[in-house]
Amino acid sequence: MIPLMQHAATALRLLAPRAVVLGTGDGDSLQNVNTTELPNGSFCWVVSNATLYRLDTASTLASAPDAVIVPASGPGRWIALSGSAALGEARMSEYQVDVGGSFPVSATPNTWNAIPTTEFVSAYAPQVAGAAFWSIAPVTGIATYSGPPALYHFNAVVNIGSSNTAVDTDLQISLTVNGEDIGTTDARLLFMAVTVNTLAKILSLASEIALQPGDTVQLIVRSSQTDELTFGPMLITGMPVGA
Repeated sequence: MIPLMQHAATALRLLAPRAVVLGTGDGDSLQNVNTTELPNGSFCWVVSNATLYRLDTASTLASAPDAVIVPASGPGRWIALSGSAALGEARMSEYQVDVGGSFPVSATPNTWNAIPTTEFVSAYAPQVAGAAFWSIAPVTGIATYSGPPALYHFNAVVNIGSSNTAVDTDLQISLTVNGEDIGTTDARLLFMAVTVNTLAKILSLASEIALQPGDTVQLIVRSSQTDELTFGPMLITGMPVGA
């Protein structure tokens, strides 16, 4: 039976540092630690990559060295909390290239729309290769998170323009989790810019979002008028808070 954290001995809650991360037969590796008797939330420092790990005894995340370590014996996963392993595998960055054309936004003003994928040429690519916690859909730009529950700080920069020549147009961008805001008139206001005629503006936002494994993050846009919008290159980055 796994002991409760508050009842476990100090030596089980805070393990002696390990020299390396991997090595099922290495007595000085984190992977070789038998987690059967360890309480949920145990900590261990690994010297080779200067990273602090926390044991999640209920986790079944896929192995993603050095960010997620599957013990050779016992339940759970060692999750990198801070240090080079956490930063390298947890950060997210994507950019959009080969943009052209325009698309109509919803006839209902101030309704959130997904960035289009069929009306104009669009290609997204991850800017950080090998980040194990993220996958980027190359056409839609939807980013899927597969890491442990975490709070992320996101930044986005978008070059956007309006074809409305009659009045000034308020354009807003935001990030949505699992597409829940698309088609709504949610009053959130992360950033607003005013464009006149076809002048392009650069919009930016900063937002903190709590993520669970399997969540998706997606850029959305809305206009105060019935409108057609044009897009230039855009960039989205995300970092776990505290990394």
